[in-house]
Amino acid sequence: MQKNSPRFERFKLALGISLRYSRGKRKYFLSMNAFLAFVGVFVGTSLLVVVMSIFGGFQAQLKKSIFQFDPHMMLTVDRITGGEKIAGWEKWKERLTTDLGTEIESVEGNIQSPAIFRRRKFLDHVFVRGMDFARNAANHTYTIPDSFPEIVEPAGVRKIPEGDYAIIGREMALNLGLSVGDSIELIVPRGQFNLQTGVTPSIRTFKIAALFKTGHYNYDTKVIVLSLPTAQNLYALPDAVQQLVIRIKDTDQLSKIRRKVARAWPYTIRTIEDEQRNFFAALRLEKTIMVVIVFLFIIAAMVGIVIATFNIVRAHRRDIGIMKSLGFSRRNILMIFAVTGMAMGVLGSISGILAGVGLANNLESVLHGIEAVINPIGKYYAEHFSHSLWTDVRLIPRDVYYFDHLPIDIDWKLLRVLGYVSVGLSVFASIIPARKAARLEPIDIIRKAEV
Repeated sequence: MQKNSPRFERFKLALGISLRYSRGKRKYFLSMNAFLAFVGVFVGTSLLVVVMSIFGGFQAQLKKSIFQFDPHMMLTVDRITGGEKIAGWEKWKERLTTDLGTEIESVEGNIQSPAIFRRRKFLDHVFVRGMDFARNAANHTYTIPDSFPEIVEPAGVRKIPEGDYAIIGREMALNLGLSVGDSIELIVPRGQFNLQTGVTPSIRTFKIAALFKTGHYNYDTKVIVLSLPTAQNLYALPDAVQQLVIRIKDTDQLSKIRRKVARAWPYTIRTIEDEQRNFFAALRLEKTIMVVIVFLFIIAAMVGIVIATFNIVRAHRRDIGIMKSLGFSRRNILMIFAVTGMAMGVLGSISGILAGVGLANNLESVLHGIEAVINPIGKYYAEHFSHSLWTDVRLIPRDVYYFDHLPIDIDWKLLRVLGYVSVGLSVFASIIPARKAARLEPIDIIRKAEV
């Protein structure tokens, strides 16, 4: 298409007319019809970005707490309970470490078993986990690895003394009024189960060496961590463990590494996905449902584009008749109104995504600002008018969500898909009324223009 050809001139004129129709008669950025459609797309896309960023953040935080604390892969001999002891586990550890190489963080011996927690007259059901910490013979301590959750008390400490010392969750300590240095008692089954003698209980007192925090309430209230030698002594398993546990550097490679482990380990292999299957399935289902529900807002916004473009077509029926009389083709008319509708959708989608990202990144500050406005007003009203006690509003209560901050995880891949889909729907929504405009006949338009 040459720049000075009549076709090019009509093309340029069509784009100018499309821009004129989008702006309206008063030279605003968008006409009222176009502005309302733009607002619908803008609100729908920005809402989807914010909701999915918050939801993704909560999911990422929960997954992080699970993957950080739980072993990624568990190797056991007993296919039913996983409680049968593994003798000679150090040789298996060396072999697996050599076979798997740099793909894993560690292979460790592990003891995990239910126990009864006793503190004076209080009894509770807990889980004891004996973990294979590195031993420092010189100063008789164990070093807590970096993969272990955050130690909140004493802050920053990554060592515990040898002997009968335990690490418990901060939530358990808060619930029971415990602190570092206090004593607790554990009642556990000692040794292997025997049909003739049953199980002999073992009762031992431990001092609390540190408090950890995973961000997962069940772990922080129900798990007590011991060093592996201490747990072996407690359960009367001096040279054995109940599990070999493997931590993987890239958890996306879990299935691949499981196949490698299966070549060396002839017994039961379970992964964290097997242990948490229902939990992960529920997270995926919730995310899918949330996407569908919020995406309906965008569909409704696209309906707004159709209505707005139809209104623009109706308002300019006489112009369509005149343009066709002057030689504009159906393609030119189609392009005029299609571009008009696409402008609303594309502008709304892009600006909505950008606004959603900005709001998501600053949402915590926005919510704190709202709290700072609501609470003084509510307190003043309670004191001077209702004469009642005012409780400060917390838009994100920590006792429910158990996070120190609002977790945000922006899925850029999802944003790209959202952009493509929004633009595609905008094109589709604008084509429908544009085709109707292109099919109008000049004589019928002029005759019925006043109707």
